[in-house]
Amino acid sequence: MSRYLRPPNTSLFVRNVADDTRSEDLRREFGRYGPIVDVYVPLDFYTCRPRGFAYVQFEDVRDI
Repeated sequence: MSRYLRPPNTSLFVRNVADDTRSEDLRREFGRYGPIVDVYVPLDFYTCRPRGFAYVQFEDVRDI
């Protein structure tokens, strides 16, 4: 057994996300696979537009 125990990663990386996609859209689409804790859509610093990818974090690793 490892000395360093980490909780399992429950985040899902989603790429090729359209510019007009909102976090609510991703929450609705991925919510059918299990309870979602958070949806993060990073924005470009200069243009404030989505960067084309997102992270969806589920409650349980089995839902990924």
